[in-house]
Amino acid sequence: MKIFENYAILEGSNPAIVVESNRAKDITVDSDGKTPIQVIPKGSKNQIDFYPWGKDNDLPNKLIKYAFKNNIVASNLDFNSNIGHGEAAIPVKVSVDEISGKLKHTPILRNSQDKDIIAVFDFLDDNNFPLVQQEIGSDLALLHNCFVEFIFNTTGTKIVQMTFKEAAYSRLSVMNDDGQIEYHGYSSKWGEESAPEDVVTTPILDYDNPLLDLKIRLGLKAGPKGKQKKTKDRRFILHLGRPSPGKFYYQKAYWWSIFESHWYDLSCAIPEFKMNLLSNQMVLKYHIEVRKGFFDDLYKAEKITDEKKQKERQKEFYQQLEDFLSGKENAGKNFTSEIDYGSLGKEVSRSDIKFTPIESFIKGGEYIEDSEEASNAICYAMGVHPSLQGASPGKNKNINGTEARELFIIKQSLMKPVRELLVQPLKIVKAINKWPDDIDFIIPNIMLTTLDKSTGAEKQIGNPEV
Repeated sequence: MKIFENYAILEGSNPAIVVESNRAKDITVDSDGKTPIQVIPKGSKNQIDFYPWGKDNDLPNKLIKYAFKNNIVASNLDFNSNIGHGEAAIPVKVSVDEISGKLKHTPILRNSQDKDIIAVFDFLDDNNFPLVQQEIGSDLALLHNCFVEFIFNTTGTKIVQMTFKEAAYSRLSVMNDDGQIEYHGYSSKWGEESAPEDVVTTPILDYDNPLLDLKIRLGLKAGPKGKQKKTKDRRFILHLGRPSPGKFYYQKAYWWSIFESHWYDLSCAIPEFKMNLLSNQMVLKYHIEVRKGFFDDLYKAEKITDEKKQKERQKEFYQQLEDFLSGKENAGKNFTSEIDYGSLGKEVSRSDIKFTPIESFIKGGEYIEDSEEASNAICYAMGVHPSLQGASPGKNKNINGTEARELFIIKQSLMKPVRELLVQPLKIVKAINKWPDDIDFIIPNIMLTTLDKSTGAEKQIGNPEV
């Protein structure tokens, strides 16, 4: 007998695989918000209520864990993060083209003698913005939320430092009576402890209008009540995330539907199943499905609360199944379970355990079509064309270079909303530090080249702008 995280292999005379179904379905379940996390932040005496991220306040950690268990998901996340990075953010001078009347972006040279230009490049270098940009892109791709911290000088007149805060370690405080989220809580122990003692709180800017909120806090503009008052705070958190309907705290990525639709489970099950067929060098005769929550109910019924004893009871249950299927004295044994009929006359199983005989099929190439279907469904949900990532394992699935280039260009054009978020921190710094108005930040597309057949010259493909 071999027991794995969500399945077990019974190695008796009638080998079988036991699977606890729907393991990944509940990863992205939202918190009901009825039980906030009450903590006393580090260095403070006042309690702050934080809104849980996910049902058990560990949704980010679960997503990270499950993302790296599936090569299609991990590769797509890396692809989306990289293509959002483009040629990296650069400062440009904005002007109007005299002929077309359109805005023109001219890259700024680093060797400029202009003190304002020097200040821009010094800030980018001092804060290692290329790394910050990659961190933002990575968190946006996986968690759909990210956080950046602005640190001011002692007088509160200039942003001197920009740091990235891991979204997995970030939580938002419960809205106040005015509907405002006031604090960002940072701790590496979120999801591990019910109330971490190392939570560091920082004022968080308004999600919808962060620059206006920052100007009001700095006394540069009057607040809603018409008064100008400068805060003593010198650190602020910027919350970035692609908007999703009905979310006031943490935004929800559309691609998370792969968990709730079971495509993720199917994609993971196929390689696990095939690997065990090969490693165990045996033919499985039964696929046994155990109702999700069966073991929880079993532990509850038998009043087993100790985690070690729960694992022992689970192993004992698998041994009972193996004994039931093994040995010549059990040949011809029957298994009986209850069924019910729904309103439309269809069978509705009421059994905790379902046995399905498996026909021997080890001939090579098993589940290729199922694997391809699952890979395509995941790529579809994540906005990555399978041909750009090589997700289709079947034959004759290749495309030519022209089609690949067009798909790559289309993908880059669809990344503009993400790239706007990637440069938003720099635009806020520009406004507060009073950099010249004609300076902007863009992320140029990666330009592909092709060889002209008649002249041998290189031809650029795609729009270089954001």
